[in-house]
Amino acid sequence: MDQDFEIGKVVEIKGDRASIELAESDNCHSCGARMVCRPGDSGKRILYLNNTLNTQIGDRILIEQSDKNQLKLAFMQYGLPLLSFLLAVVVANNLISDSFLGIPSDILQFGIGLAVLAIAGLISRYWAKRKAAGGFSVFSMKEICK
Repeated sequence: MDQDFEIGKVVEIKGDRASIELAESDNCHSCGARMVCRPGDSGKRILYLNNTLNTQIGDRILIEQSDKNQLKLAFMQYGLPLLSFLLAVVVANNLISDSFLGIPSDILQFGIGLAVLAIAGLISRYWAKRKAAGGFSVFSMKEICK
């Protein structure tokens, strides 16, 4: 996204949510939120945002990227699993000092860390899906373009 703003066109309104179609740009490949607005079945990039500006179908709107929400999303997707892995390895290191069933203690500690990483990743994925269904977005409507 260029300077954290992009222009989209409202294509559908359902209740208090608007479907906004975005054009593909060169900046899409380096955007941190490209997974949120990737093309759907139609091949168009569609965002679903709260209709805070009372837009109508056909309106062109300026979309702003929220750094605060993007930071939350990045922490939940990457930070929580990483911290969980590190904490699990440290705790396992303090609890497991001998080999078990012929498996060295270092390998056991690492395996426990990987298991906790997988669990934290699943929790993070579940959280992201719940937040997305509840209207959490890294984008918001800034203004209607004339």
